[in-house]
Amino acid sequence: MNFERFYENLNKFGKIGDQKEKGISRLAFSKEYYESIEMLDEYSRSKGFETKQDKVGNLFITYNPMNADKFLLIGSHMDTVKSGGLYDGAMGVIAALEVIESLKDNNITGDSGVIAVAFNAEEGSEMGGTFGSRTICNRNNLEDPELKNKISNYNLEVKDLEDCIINFNKIVGFLELHIEQGGVLENNKMDIGVVDGIVGITRYNITIKGEANHAGTTPMNLRNDPIRSLPEVINKLFGIASKYTHPFVMTIGDIRVKPGMYNIIPSEVEILIEVRDMLQDNIDEFFDKIKKFLENEIKDFDLVCNVEKPSVLLDKEYMEIVSKSCESLGYNYQVMSSGAGHDAKEISHLVPSSLIFVPSINGISHSPKEYTTPEHLKKGINVLYQSAISIIGGK
Repeated sequence: MNFERFYENLNKFGKIGDQKEKGISRLAFSKEYYESIEMLDEYSRSKGFETKQDKVGNLFITYNPMNADKFLLIGSHMDTVKSGGLYDGAMGVIAALEVIESLKDNNITGDSGVIAVAFNAEEGSEMGGTFGSRTICNRNNLEDPELKNKISNYNLEVKDLEDCIINFNKIVGFLELHIEQGGVLENNKMDIGVVDGIVGITRYNITIKGEANHAGTTPMNLRNDPIRSLPEVINKLFGIASKYTHPFVMTIGDIRVKPGMYNIIPSEVEILIEVRDMLQDNIDEFFDKIKKFLENEIKDFDLVCNVEKPSVLLDKEYMEIVSKSCESLGYNYQVMSSGAGHDAKEISHLVPSSLIFVPSINGISHSPKEYTTPEHLKKGINVLYQSAISIIGGK
């Protein structure tokens, strides 16, 4: 492995869209995103690799010296959130590139070729997150008129998405190296996280109903103001959530008061709630308890589910391969779940997949302050490299 080359490439390709103190903005389908993909494509071809860009902006870089008909897929996403950091996604893409460069440098061949991939639109956007990997896996609802409208904004049609679907009979598995985006590994003084599963995500909206009226002429005792119930509802949400153990988390993402004017008593208050856990039964139980509370205490309300993404368990054999790579290299590691969605979640439905974490300093991500030490980056790439060699039967 050539860590200096990796670090140079990470700073060269990963900083496209850099706005200095405002962080890096390389949004899905943006000019900056495609600039990074074009530069990666050109660099990879200059190193003798075959490349292919599909119609949704994914880039595939192939190392296949033995003309194998099966491939190991490794990589991550190249898009960022607005004002994000250097490491989220791009680190895993450049690490995958370094793996195939090192395989070539060392003349390592195997039973399978290796494809490094840079996915588009992993970050949450109007496309819903993990769009690039979802598309190659044929996990979009191509009959959905809303999807058709959204992709038309990028001059895409359903036929374009169909053209991106790949034959997973030729893919032996998938490896993704990613920053943890949390503080568990750093807190536990671990080098590597071996991920056993990715949490499910369920989102509900609670609407507490009242009656709009004039703020100046309506006495306090004659108001039907939904704001008065808000503290009780919030306390109940946190109280019930605290009964569950990690990785269960509950977040109130927004509170919207309508109509939202100084001089009008609100007609309703909407609370946006997200719950994540590995166990869907816990999530369902949580919202059942909230519903019963609302029925007993609030009376006039709506409780609407708008997102339900189930959790996934990752492949145990691949976990064992990654764990053995850590042990052979002398690295500390722990098995853990992922509280965030990743491209590995989509691909795991079709082939064995593994997600490898390196520590995030202070648990910070989606921020210009996002940082992982060079020491931990090097360890993560070494684990990715050794795991890839094991899977392809490298020699």
